[in-house]
Amino acid sequence: MEEFLKHFKNHSRADQRWLSELFECVRLQLHPLLDSSLGVCVVRLSLAVVSKVQRAVGSDLPVSYRCVSVSELKREQRTACFSSLSWSSAHYRERARGAELMLPEHKPLPRDNLLLIGCLCDGRASGSSDGLWRVRDAGGSVSCMMLMSSCLWLGRLMLFPTWNYIPQNAPDAGYLELIDSPVCVTLEAMAFDPGGTLSEAMSVTRAAELLTQRCEDQVCVCVGGQVSVVCPLLLIAGKRFFCLILSEGGSSVPVFITEAKHQYWRQCVCVGQSVWMSSLRVCSLQGLEGRRVLSDSCQSRLHPHDSSEQPDTHTDTHTHTHLPSSSAPSVRVKRSTLISFKGTVTKILNAEAGLYEIDRQVGLCLAYQPAQKWGGGLRPGAEIQLHNVHFTYNASPFAPRVVLCACLRSSVQISAFSRLRSEVEASGSHGPLQRLLLERNLGVSQYLWLCYCHNAVSERLCPRWVRAERVCVVATRLLDLVCEAEQKTQKKRNIYREMIQEPHQCPVTTYCVRWPSVALWSVRQVCEWMEREVWVSLSLPSLLPPSAGHMTSLELNASLSWSTHSVPLTHTHSDPLLLLGVLELSSTRATLRLRDQTHALDCVCVQTGQSGAIDTAWQGCLVCVRRCTLVMERFMKTNFPSWKHLDQPSYIIHKHCRVYLQLRVDDLTIISPSAAMSRRLSERGEESAPRPLTPAAAPERPLTPATAAKRPLTPAAAPERPLTPAACVSLLLRLESKQGVMLQNGSGAGHTHTHTLQLGFVCRAACLGDAQRWQNDPRNCRMQERERDGGLRKIELHFMGSCVRWFPVLHPGCVYRLIALNTADVSVLKATGVSARGGVTQLISPALLLQPQWRLHTLTDTLTDEQCHQSGVPALMSVSEVLHSSSAPEIVSFYGVVSQRITLQEDGGTKPKIQSLTAAKDPSVVEDLRLRLSVQDSACPGHVIHVYLDLSCGPYTHGLIPGAALQIHHAQRKVSRACNVYCRSLPISRVSVTDLSSGSAVSQAPPPMMLLGSWASARTQRGVVGQVKGHVVRVLSLRLQWACSLCGSIFTQTSCGRTHPPCDSTSAVFQAEAKVAVEDGSGEAHVWFSSETVCDLLMLNAGQWEGLQRHIRVKGHVKVYTRGYNMTCDEDPDESLVQYLNCLCSSAAVCRQIHLTCRIRAQRTGKHQLRKVHRGQTEFICKFAPALQLQCQHIHTH
Repeated sequence: MEEFLKHFKNHSRADQRWLSELFECVRLQLHPLLDSSLGVCVVRLSLAVVSKVQRAVGSDLPVSYRCVSVSELKREQRTACFSSLSWSSAHYRERARGAELMLPEHKPLPRDNLLLIGCLCDGRASGSSDGLWRVRDAGGSVSCMMLMSSCLWLGRLMLFPTWNYIPQNAPDAGYLELIDSPVCVTLEAMAFDPGGTLSEAMSVTRAAELLTQRCEDQVCVCVGGQVSVVCPLLLIAGKRFFCLILSEGGSSVPVFITEAKHQYWRQCVCVGQSVWMSSLRVCSLQGLEGRRVLSDSCQSRLHPHDSSEQPDTHTDTHTHTHLPSSSAPSVRVKRSTLISFKGTVTKILNAEAGLYEIDRQVGLCLAYQPAQKWGGGLRPGAEIQLHNVHFTYNASPFAPRVVLCACLRSSVQISAFSRLRSEVEASGSHGPLQRLLLERNLGVSQYLWLCYCHNAVSERLCPRWVRAERVCVVATRLLDLVCEAEQKTQKKRNIYREMIQEPHQCPVTTYCVRWPSVALWSVRQVCEWMEREVWVSLSLPSLLPPSAGHMTSLELNASLSWSTHSVPLTHTHSDPLLLLGVLELSSTRATLRLRDQTHALDCVCVQTGQSGAIDTAWQGCLVCVRRCTLVMERFMKTNFPSWKHLDQPSYIIHKHCRVYLQLRVDDLTIISPSAAMSRRLSERGEESAPRPLTPAAAPERPLTPATAAKRPLTPAAAPERPLTPAACVSLLLRLESKQGVMLQNGSGAGHTHTHTLQLGFVCRAACLGDAQRWQNDPRNCRMQERERDGGLRKIELHFMGSCVRWFPVLHPGCVYRLIALNTADVSVLKATGVSARGGVTQLISPALLLQPQWRLHTLTDTLTDEQCHQSGVPALMSVSEVLHSSSAPEIVSFYGVVSQRITLQEDGGTKPKIQSLTAAKDPSVVEDLRLRLSVQDSACPGHVIHVYLDLSCGPYTHGLIPGAALQIHHAQRKVSRACNVYCRSLPISRVSVTDLSSGSAVSQAPPPMMLLGSWASARTQRGVVGQVKGHVVRVLSLRLQWACSLCGSIFTQTSCGRTHPPCDSTSAVFQAEAKVAVEDGSGEAHVWFSSETVCDLLMLNAGQWEGLQRHIRVKGHVKVYTRGYNMTCDEDPDESLVQYLNCLCSSAAVCRQIHLTCRIRAQRTGKHQLRKVHRGQTEFICKFAPALQLQCQHIHTH
């Protein structure tokens, strides 16, 4: 060292200290790399290093820079950094500021003063020939990337003036980005050995002719030309190689570089560069029908030509070539165009999938090329040049409109490294998405959709339900669901043909336009769309009947209090939609829900003929929904004075909505089954195919419930892990009846003496045997004979608190296995009863209170004939039987279709007196919600029964909308004073939806034609709605009035007539009512006409009807009725208005043949009337039954 420091005697102590550190670094890290035959000592090498450093920096020594070895850099540098000997601080800040302004979301690389010197090698010294440059010293090596490189640098000791170091997450992993060209430190001459005589070099045209002629293989030639194509480095069957094409005029020659020591040439050539290549062999490609190509040899050399010209980067316009598609006629297919492009990477969309964003608007897909380590330096802010990439436009709606796809013929070259900090993955192998692309030969449109699907599944389901390594499996199954096999799989690939054949053909040559276009919405997206749509679609006039103009404020606001809006899933978006989520049971709502990590949405799921109902095995299944109905129920509290104020939203006091899904079991596609469902499918598969099951290597195709029994499906969401053996006990049950969920008294959580209201319900079941012990959880495996030992006995199952989650999956008539985990005591499943004393007969069955940790599993095994005959499931009645059966019990269960729903007014007198009980109510319970459902017979639509439901004592029941088929259990049958049959709910009542509404009005057949005589004599057996053709005999009464819209009192001129207390209302509505006698030859009936039908009865046009209303407004009301053969009025019979109405009602225009649709009106029980009947000179006194009372619903005009 003293000899070395003698050359710097005049320098300061700081300089000499820095020189000493430099000398030690050269001695330990650099000098061992030099060949001893060169005879270069440490001092001479150190002086050469100092000279190169001073030339790079200037005259002064860079004492602020610290010499760093490769091993130290990899070990201690944990953050990305930038170092430069030639950049001033001002220049660095200017460049950093410019980079930060271009991408504000990224910070510039911090600057460190580090001095790096090392030997450039190609990795063969470390045992890898991956074609990458490496910087090596005595302590180790690190990979590096360069903007421009020369094959003359190989093995030289270099000083690196400006570089970036990007560390990796893995230990001792990272790479260098060499910004400026390295400076050679060694003093030996750099001579170029061409490996052949350049004077014998031939042109590309001559070489192309040579390949077409018959000549012996292994002929060595020297060829010079311009590089037009640089293919990526490939690894096939353990052999690395790459291909480049030399062009001249219209001729081209492919050259394959296969020698390991020449793999680094891939970094030394670029498109547009002129090169000479010597000692190339002529050989035949077996993979391309023996086509002759050129290949390198051990003696080959690469020499760049001095007059190289870079081609101009440009963007060509793409052609609109449409190709026919036999597999999918609706899918448009286009042909892509090869272009060159230059831009800046602005975002990494998915590094694992090879997707990037350029210039914030262009996509780049590198999935069709081999994966590059560290993403090939494609960090945000890097400037790149692309050659021979495919231009695609609108390939996928979930990617940028323009996507540039690189194939095996494309080259990606970095023209400027990024100056920003960004994370880089330390993976150089293909990810699962790229492996799937290679296995299935996916087109670019399908691959882009697969990446979109992969991201959606990762964000919404991983890691709670889907493991990270299984996300690609789920995405693949979704791709199988939306694409047919022949649509997503292309022909078998030939990589040699893709690289060198003209015209160029590869998987990216053609692409589908916006296909697949299926969008995957999250559950939150659906909920937010429904919550917006429910109010955007609101039209208050459309919610009212035609008689809205005659309604008072009370009637008007009652009609607006509830409404529904249903939209099929296919109509919510211009593109098809899929909903993906996990089915779960809600412990607070007692409903089935579709859930992901964003939100949860209630579902009304009904069974169809081909598939059973939703049972316990569906819990935890990852399902896809393609068809369903989005139902939005509106609840509004309004205070509109009249229909004229509907355009003023200030009268809406409060509004909220409930949203849920309506679907059928067949609309669910199992993407990944739960453990219970997987076991069931496996058992079914064993029954249909007795051969042993083998695990599938490729992802299975998704199954619908109708086809689930054909083949097993491997669970991807929640795989069945090896269970630790734990004892448990079980009990086999057959459910016979189920009551509704209601608020019950129960113990508060953690307080044994605190009683609160909580949800609960009761089921009656039959035990098929005694409780059994198990070493492991049997779940839903087939029942064993020992489980049926012990005989049948009836018990009650009480579900309280979180146990109400089992409510949607419990169905009378099904068999269940109740399991108590982590115990071997069978007495825990023993039902207990109340002991009977004093000769009291015990009518209640023993009860069993379920615990939250117990499990229920549905069993699909068939029972014996004896057990089936002993089933206690009661049969359901029809609406007609409930209406007309003389032996109908007081508590009935029946089925029907909802034709109308009316929200009843709140009754303040029925609120609980103990307000502390209501404070603990579940938020899903709605207070003071009472409904009247009009349920019609599914076979005889004319038979309708009113059902009064009180939903304030339990969770809200979804699906109670017009058109839905219902089963109503345990309702109380009652008869009104008018002898009308209706039903009201009890706390134990249960309403279940068995079929879905179409979302439109209930489609009904026209009512039947009825004869009044037969209808009156057998009204209990006939329908309540029918058509009548008869003659208007006379008008019995006619009432016309203006009523106050607020209080209903008579309204005269501009004021309300109520005085105690006074009413200051200024709005009124016109009301009319008429009662006429109609006969059809078989009998007579009294038909009532309401406000909207009186005008048609009187045969008045619009002008006459409005004029009559103006005359009525003077007095406020007029009522005329029949006395004898004339119409009269109690107040002033001689008034002109009364006389006009008398003439009008007795005119032939009113007393005419008429065709009506009527409904039976409430029939008051009364005595028979005595009337005098004259026949000739004889007078008879006859007894007549009360006339049939009908309400007109519609007047048919011909």
